[in-house]
Amino acid sequence: MAAQETPDQPPGFSLGKVIRLAWILVILGAISELVIFLSISGALCLTAAGTVAIINFRWLEVVIERVVQPGSPRYDLSSIFRIIGRFALLAGVLAAIAWLPHIDPVAIVLGFSAPVAALIFEGVRQSRVGGG
Repeated sequence: MAAQETPDQPPGFSLGKVIRLAWILVILGAISELVIFLSISGALCLTAAGTVAIINFRWLEVVIERVVQPGSPRYDLSSIFRIIGRFALLAGVLAAIAWLPHIDPVAIVLGFSAPVAALIFEGVRQSRVGGG
């Protein structure tokens, strides 16, 4: 169990914070697409890509917790389905890019980069506050 955080102690790195920040970036990006570019398809593309990227990130976290640990890895059915599901989600997005009209590739790239940007932001924040 984690130690209680005190006001004097900076909060530690949290994947929950990363995911919340990624959602904020996706929502702000979608709103920007709507307000600045007046593009409903761009906002939908950014939101869909961001959602897939966040789901992919969460599933990867679970797989790493279960499979890539010291000792004997646990290859249970849930982990296998998550690994296959990650690839299926990405294949679905790539199929949508190829076959659906009005796909905004820049919005898709921005949506997929939201978790990466959130990870970078949280890592820089932790390096500045000296969290551990």
